[in-house]
Amino acid sequence: MDHSQESEKNQLARVALFLLVLLLPPVSLAQKSTPQEEPTFRSTTRLVVLDVVVTDRAGKLVTNLSQSDFTLLEDGVRQSIASFESPEQRPDVPVFVEGKSNKAEAKSALNGSTPSPSALTILVLDELNSEVLDQAYARSAIQKFLRTHGPRLRQPTCLMLLGQKRLELLHDYSQDANALVEALHQRHAELPFGLMTAEMSGAGERLSKTLWALQQVAAANNHFAGRKNVIWVGPGFPALDSILSLNPEDRHRLVAAVGDATNLLFDSRLTVYTINPRGLEASPVMYGKSLGGGFLTGTQDPASGELVFESIAPETGGKIFRLQNDVDVAIATSVDDGAAYYTLAYYPSNRDWSGKFRSVKVMARGQSLQARVRRGYFAVPDAPATDNQIDTVLSRAVMNPLPFRALRISASVKSAGPLAGRFNIKVDRRALDWQLMPDSKHRCEVTIVVASVGADDRVHSHKVTEMESLVDDKHFEREWDKPVTFNLVSDLPRSTKHVRIVVRDAQNGHMGTADLSRDSLPVH
Repeated sequence: MDHSQESEKNQLARVALFLLVLLLPPVSLAQKSTPQEEPTFRSTTRLVVLDVVVTDRAGKLVTNLSQSDFTLLEDGVRQSIASFESPEQRPDVPVFVEGKSNKAEAKSALNGSTPSPSALTILVLDELNSEVLDQAYARSAIQKFLRTHGPRLRQPTCLMLLGQKRLELLHDYSQDANALVEALHQRHAELPFGLMTAEMSGAGERLSKTLWALQQVAAANNHFAGRKNVIWVGPGFPALDSILSLNPEDRHRLVAAVGDATNLLFDSRLTVYTINPRGLEASPVMYGKSLGGGFLTGTQDPASGELVFESIAPETGGKIFRLQNDVDVAIATSVDDGAAYYTLAYYPSNRDWSGKFRSVKVMARGQSLQARVRRGYFAVPDAPATDNQIDTVLSRAVMNPLPFRALRISASVKSAGPLAGRFNIKVDRRALDWQLMPDSKHRCEVTIVVASVGADDRVHSHKVTEMESLVDDKHFEREWDKPVTFNLVSDLPRSTKHVRIVVRDAQNGHMGTADLSRDSLPVH
């Protein structure tokens, strides 16, 4: 390799690093900050939950094993399984029924008062990193899968698209295959301008946008119990094989940025399946390295230093598909694979929660059985969120195009004078954390963000308010099925395209969002 090529790769790594550290939204929402604590030794007890898929020699799913058939190792040390659930013990997925107005959604399994589905399917069409012909083929394959397995899908499924500018939710969770097909038809394909950009800046930007999209998916689905299966149809970001050219400080920052995405994926029980419609393009040597590297876990191949998108799949317990035919079959295989999982939970014998990565291995007893599970986790202690961390969570929720449903909220707005609105926000009280006060009253506290977002996807104005609700015991019982109402006034600049409202419970951290389009705003 000549000097110019080496220099270009070094620049690409630095561009990617720069973009990765900019993954946080540009707006700061917190009204106060807390000094960062120095890393210390922490000893505590924490339950680690693992989703495990078992296959036989032929690749057929095995769903009839018992707890005694499994051996669990953490960093090579055997662990005691505290709880166990097999696929056969898991109840059927509740039926999802959606009308055009989405009013039936409140009665679906996504309602906070009903159990979450045991598995959710998240279909992501990656047009950011795909050529035009590949986009067309991927769209056709998704439609074929939906039509073949419809009209009622086995699992609640949502459809997303990673475009040139942002991640888009084309259709929310539904088991109506026809509705998902129609949503895909309504969203026209785009020219891949990101691929046309100069390799150095374009590749780094696509890497950043792809990782940011995964974080958005994980954050918005974190409150659902059970496994979330992200089926990523497209090549993902380009391989970054120049991480070794970074100096130690920059390399540490890059790994830290990726680690932030990792924690979200692992905590959300997100499993990724990558399906590349372009087939096996890389050489066998490079492909082998991509399988062996640890993009999320910071265990990249020390010889190559490659960062390859596909490695996210095995690290989260998913699979890699590289094929030019039968992409719809690969999607169906991923859906079935993601539903036939065992859940194992354990309390690690290692009580040092210092943030280091720990490898996990699960073995199933039986001839030639293979147990697939995420490769490990970061031993981060459970601790109350700092003000800076809450600021980050709220900022990301504001900029996330996906809905948050841990809290069920609705909102309306009326004029409060020139360029201002009076917002009426209703929150389902059943998901709030109520504290019993000494005077026998019940109290909850929330943080509410009202953000005006412009056509450029930037926050043009925002207001952060901490509010509480105090209810006496008599009214608390009587109004249990009624929402809690909060009212506040916030600016509405003329440049507002839509308003994003985020409500966060101060005690349990649950969040809910509501979006108001420009048509519903008193802006003239």
